[in-house]
Amino acid sequence: MEEKKEGSFKFLLRVLGESITIGIAVMGSILAGAITGWFVEEKLLKGKTSPWITTLFIILGAIGGIKNLIYYSKRRMRDIEGPRDERRN
Repeated sequence: MEEKKEGSFKFLLRVLGESITIGIAVMGSILAGAITGWFVEEKLLKGKTSPWITTLFIILGAIGGIKNLIYYSKRRMRDIEGPRDERRN
């Protein structure tokens, strides 16, 4: 009985860790896009295009975050399913 509790606790921690990783990856991509867009606009273009470049980079960061979300989800599903050869038997 104790092993089952320990196994479920490890599983819970693993899923929680993966969820936090996905959240950080998505938010980090958006934040990196916002900071990069702001830097390009303010430092290189002297604010002439405000806020269009920043908005564009935020959108690109969100797209990158969604790509990371899909990547981590596919990897998680692959881990759950196991090797393809074992499923066929």
